[in-house]
Amino acid sequence: MLSQFLFFILFPIILLIVILVFFFFYPETFDEMYFGKREIGLLIVGSASTMFLDLPVFIYKDYFLALNIGGALIPIILSFYFFVKKAIGFPKFAGGVLLVAVATYMVTRVTETGVVSYFPFYLLPSILAILLAFLLYTREKTTPVYAYAISTIGVILGGDLSHLPELFEQPFAGSFGGAGVYDMVYLAGLISFCISFPFIKKKKRKGKIERMVEKVEKEAICVGKIAGIEGNISFILEKVLGRREDFELLRNEHSVRKARKIMNKLIKEMHEKIRENYAPPEERLVSYLIDFMIISGFSLALSLLYKSIFLPFLMFFLLFQIIYFIPLEFFFGTTVGKALMDMEVRDMSAEKADFLSIFTRNIIRYLEFFAGFYAVSLVLISLSPKRQRIGDAIADSIVIKVRE
Repeated sequence: MLSQFLFFILFPIILLIVILVFFFFYPETFDEMYFGKREIGLLIVGSASTMFLDLPVFIYKDYFLALNIGGALIPIILSFYFFVKKAIGFPKFAGGVLLVAVATYMVTRVTETGVVSYFPFYLLPSILAILLAFLLYTREKTTPVYAYAISTIGVILGGDLSHLPELFEQPFAGSFGGAGVYDMVYLAGLISFCISFPFIKKKKRKGKIERMVEKVEKEAICVGKIAGIEGNISFILEKVLGRREDFELLRNEHSVRKARKIMNKLIKEMHEKIRENYAPPEERLVSYLIDFMIISGFSLALSLLYKSIFLPFLMFFLLFQIIYFIPLEFFFGTTVGKALMDMEVRDMSAEKADFLSIFTRNIIRYLEFFAGFYAVSLVLISLSPKRQRIGDAIADSIVIKVRE
C-alpha cells in the first residue's frame, strides 16, 4: 500500500525529471519541436504553482464546474500551441483526438468522487496516442508533440466533457484537471511524450563553447534591436561596448571555464549598457499597484453579492489575474498601469510578444504572488541585468520604456 502511494506521489515528478534530462542532452531537438525552456518552464513551474487554482466555467444553483489551471488549462494551451507551431494538419489532429477521446471514454467511469480510471487502463489513451503519432509521423520530431497534444485534448473530451451528462444528474462540484499535476489530463501528455521521444531522430548536441558563442550572438542581436543598432555581431558589440575583442577571444577559446567567464561578462556588460531601456523597479511597482487597485475594485464589487466577502474576493482576485493581464498584454502590449507609466511588454528582441510568452509570464505571477506578493519580484527586477521577474525569465519577455 505504501509503495503504491509513493508511486502515485512520485510518478509525475519522475516524468518531469525525464523530460528535463532529455532537454539537457538534446536541447537543439527540443528547440525544433518548439518545446524549449519557456514551454518546459510553463509545464513544470506554471503547473506546479497553479494546480490548486480553478477557473469557474459553469455555476448554477448546486452545480459548479471549473477548469484547473495547472492540471488542464496549461496542458490545453501547450497542445494547441504545438498544433499551430508544428503546422499539424487539422484532419490528423482531429482524427487523433477523436480516437483518443473514444479510448478514454471507454476506460473511465463516473463515481461519487467524480470521473476515475484505474491502472493499467488509464495508460491506454497515451499508448494509443503514441501509436498514432508513429503511424502518421514515423520518427520525425513532430511525433512526441503530436502524441502529447492529441492525448491531452483527447482525455479532456473523452474523460471529462463526455461524462458531463452523467455528472449533472445530481448536484455536482468539480473541475477539469482538478487533481493538478496528478490528473489524467496532465499525465496523459507527459506519458505520451516521454515514451515517444527516445525513438525519434535527434539532432546531435552542440559543443559547450559553440553553444556559448551562439548565446552571445543571440543576446547581441536582441540588444542591437533594443538599442536600434543594425549590423553583424561584431559591429553591434563595437557600438554597444566600444570593443569586440572579447567576442573574438570567446570564439577561439578552448577552455570551457574561461569561455563561460567571457560569455557571462559580455552578456552582463551588454545589458548594463542599455539598462535605461528596461522599465526600472520603482515604475514597475507603481504600475502594478495601479493594476492591483483596478483588479481589487472589480473583485470587491463582485464579492459583495455573496454573504461572505473574503473567499469570493480572493477567488475573483485570482481569476482577474488571468482575464485582466493576459488579454491586455497580448492585444495591446500593456495594461492600464503600464500604459500610465509608459511601459510595454515585449519579447527579448523588443518585438511584440507572442501569446505563449504573455500567458506564461502571467501564469507564473501566481507563484510570485504566493511567494511574497510583489516583494520577491521587485528584488529580482532590481538585480536582473534585463530587469526581469521570474515570469519574465521563464517566458523570455521584458518590460521596456516606450520612448516617443
